[in-house]
Amino acid sequence: MSGPGFPHPVLVADIGGTNCRLSLVPARGAPHEPLARISTGAHPTPEAALGAVLSTLTVRPRSAILAVAGPLDGRRAQLTNANWHFDGPVLGRVLDLEQGLLVNDFEALAASLAVLKDGDLANLVRGRPEPEGPRLVLGPGTGFGAAALLRRGDTGMLVPTESGHIGIGPEDPAEVKLWPVLAEGIPRVTIEELLSGSGLVRFHRAVMRQSQLAEPDVSAADVTALALDGNPAALMAVICFWRLLARVAGDLALGFKATGGVYLAGGIAPRILPLADKATIHAVFCGKPPVEDLAARFALSVITAEDPAEQGLAAIAAAPHRFGLDDPARLWFA
Repeated sequence: MSGPGFPHPVLVADIGGTNCRLSLVPARGAPHEPLARISTGAHPTPEAALGAVLSTLTVRPRSAILAVAGPLDGRRAQLTNANWHFDGPVLGRVLDLEQGLLVNDFEALAASLAVLKDGDLANLVRGRPEPEGPRLVLGPGTGFGAAALLRRGDTGMLVPTESGHIGIGPEDPAEVKLWPVLAEGIPRVTIEELLSGSGLVRFHRAVMRQSQLAEPDVSAADVTALALDGNPAALMAVICFWRLLARVAGDLALGFKATGGVYLAGGIAPRILPLADKATIHAVFCGKPPVEDLAARFALSVITAEDPAEQGLAAIAAAPHRFGLDDPARLWFA
């Protein structure tokens, strides 16, 4: 890489298990320009998907930074919830790129915490955030992700995690009643199994079964829509989902001592935000005996911007050293 940042224009992509959003950053410091949103399952490989979009452009990117919803191994990655494998150097040669970088999707979201505006956030718990305290972003979507941004002045470090695979159990009487149904067919109950789209469906099934009602075949989007329309079972499922999400967010905040704030991202939290009971969320998020004083310092917000990952990727493209991402071992071409 010659000079700071990546050679522009830079292709940036937020690649999840369901959808892939692509944008172009035309110049260093410029906002990203949306290109396309495609289904991850519509193409057999990332090379085919990205190549199809790039073939329509009159201005070709010189670099690419791809945020992948799955664990990374240096220059390689595998989507957790879809059959796409990424080999950075191979991808770079196929697409005729000068440079490239793979990051975890929640690394991109963590980077966005350095550039998001107040208008991009909805506060749930005020807390007492510290400007240079560790910041944690987490949230449910097709799966569950989490990453931290550690800051020291103008520089920092992104810390990706696999927190979604942490085991979890019931903590209060209401969860104890629902747990047998929530755990049905799962060899190991993890955060991701319950705090995800499929997890929201599990909560709805558990509520329906407890109420001795017929269990309809619904998707997470259906449950959300029904809850927003006031359907009692769906509303209760979302309330239980919010309660568990607040509990997990508070627990992970303790794990990272996230005094800079905790931020909820992913596809679900913004959609069910109108159903968030702030009093209950505050009580569960901060109710962490014997460290209530520490937990009371943590702030909790929902990222409401439509494009936080792309904002984070554009920030990385402009100044990778700002996030500890100028390591030659991760760049596609040293």
